[in-house]
Amino acid sequence: MIILQIKKKVKNMNIKTIIQRKAYRLHHNVDNNSSLITILFATCLFGFLNGFIVQAGEPSNERPIIQPSDVVFMYSSGTPSKYSDYHGTIVGWGGRPRSKTEQSIDGFKNRVEEAHKRGLKYCGSVDFLVDFGGFIDFRPDSFMDAVSRDLDSAPLRVPWLWDHKHEGHPAYWFCTNNPEYQVYLRNQAERACLAPIDGLHIDDYSGSSASSAYNGGCFCPFCMKGFREYLKKKYSPEELTKMEIEQIESFDYGKFLKSKGITADDYKNRHRSCPLIDEFQTFQNARMIERISDVFEFAERLRGKPLLRSINSSASSPRTLIPSPVIDYFCGEVPHSAEGEQTPSNPVFVYKMVEALGRRQTATASGHDWAWIKAHEKPGFVRTWIAQTYAFGSVFMVPHRQWCYTKELGTHWWNGKTEDFAYLYQFVRERRSLLDETTSLANVALVHSTESHGTIRNAANQLTRANIPYSLVVAGNDELPVKLDQRYLKDFQWILVGNEDCENRLREITGNDKIIRWKSIADLPTAIKNQVTVEGADRIRVSLRYNPDGPVVCHILNQNYELERDDVIPADIRITLQKQLLNKANQWSRYKSATIYSPNQDPVQTSVSTDGETIQFELKKVGLWAIVEL
Repeated sequence: MIILQIKKKVKNMNIKTIIQRKAYRLHHNVDNNSSLITILFATCLFGFLNGFIVQAGEPSNERPIIQPSDVVFMYSSGTPSKYSDYHGTIVGWGGRPRSKTEQSIDGFKNRVEEAHKRGLKYCGSVDFLVDFGGFIDFRPDSFMDAVSRDLDSAPLRVPWLWDHKHEGHPAYWFCTNNPEYQVYLRNQAERACLAPIDGLHIDDYSGSSASSAYNGGCFCPFCMKGFREYLKKKYSPEELTKMEIEQIESFDYGKFLKSKGITADDYKNRHRSCPLIDEFQTFQNARMIERISDVFEFAERLRGKPLLRSINSSASSPRTLIPSPVIDYFCGEVPHSAEGEQTPSNPVFVYKMVEALGRRQTATASGHDWAWIKAHEKPGFVRTWIAQTYAFGSVFMVPHRQWCYTKELGTHWWNGKTEDFAYLYQFVRERRSLLDETTSLANVALVHSTESHGTIRNAANQLTRANIPYSLVVAGNDELPVKLDQRYLKDFQWILVGNEDCENRLREITGNDKIIRWKSIADLPTAIKNQVTVEGADRIRVSLRYNPDGPVVCHILNQNYELERDDVIPADIRITLQKQLLNKANQWSRYKSATIYSPNQDPVQTSVSTDGETIQFELKKVGLWAIVEL
């Protein structure tokens, strides 16, 4: 097991130095006996980083980044004045010309220009799945050759596009390992680069990796050939024999599975029990990284500069973390369980995860969530999602036009009103100094690994609900090949793990006697549980963040949401913070007063009291969100 902990420190540092340090850490933290996938990731990341080592005096070539105070429009706005209304900074998923006709190119250039005139960066986008109609037009006589296939060689479709057709054809799932389809993906990127874009977003980036993971594919000839070559390169003839592969030159994974009595239905619905499935998925994951890296690098060569790189994803599962070394941020749906009618804690796990990876999440809710919002028209509920996302260091995209989805209605749309949301985003920009360059303030490290994913995600949710500050640390593997940063872990008083293997490994590496196997909140030491205390109201969520060179920032989220009034119930509360927690910020002696910032309100000064071991402060009539600067 190996551990990943990437800490971003980009302020006031030469970009070449940053890149060289990251490349050095990756290069020297890869095990000598790492697998082919490890070597592939190292190669991809070196190419990603080394391409942006620039000479002094060329600031335009520095890597662009997403800041916690950015205001991101998911799609371009048909009413450009909205960019100013929301104090927008980025268009994250801005499309491309539909064709290379002058009219289409000019229309796209105009959208980019309208954003630039208002000071926004503009990211074009490439679709790995949903632009099925474009590929049908691109290869009208041979498009069926590129369709992803199931175990019976039947063509696969994109499940959530069941209500879409093009020229009478359904929404086929095209294979991203097919050379002709790869030509089309680069064609999309080329069209996006016909305008002066600042970034590139890839929708449905997983391609055939997702097809093999949950849609019953991909058993097309190109995938079967690619997997055969992968196995031949990775394993010796003796090892292949043990895997029941006698003739690698003629090996076909689909035929191999059928010889074992496995059906197409078995593979789609119970494929984790199929022989060689881990190897097949690892192969597909490696090809996924190759493909997204190829598209990004192709676009950056066309534009002659680094672009903001994003994929439509949230860092919510082990497989979604795999692309993190070759992207700048995750941009996509984070489920919010709208039908539960209360602000969920689950998204916080995602925001902690991207922080652990040195990335950012620009989030929106799921299609089902937006369908619920549209059916009930509850913008106040959405405001609780926005506040929580920013309070935990990520970004919630402007809900000006949201994709909705249900099985009954298919695709439909909800348009948020400017008057319901703009003031909240204006508040974010006004208080950006309290958001940017901050990280979680915590004495508890929660170690995540693929094997303990479910346990650690559950632990994270419980810690969040109990207002116990924690930071996630990611335990990697061959698909995320970076080792443990021992010095970083020594900054924590307690380390929580999800299984015995991780516990034993960490004890060997760190010698830390405060490693605790997670069971439940009740089983934690009292010293962990009482670091933050809230009195006066329930459902108050606290997020503590800090910058070693700046203040400690305490985000207070009032999540006493009432559906009928579509708003939160104001609360008078008292917050108590333990000295041992604040000592990590090295600023104990300065806590004498605090300033409270809230949307649509003037700043309020309040006193801070102390008994030598804690500090306390009070807030009156707390609404949706208050930021307390200590």
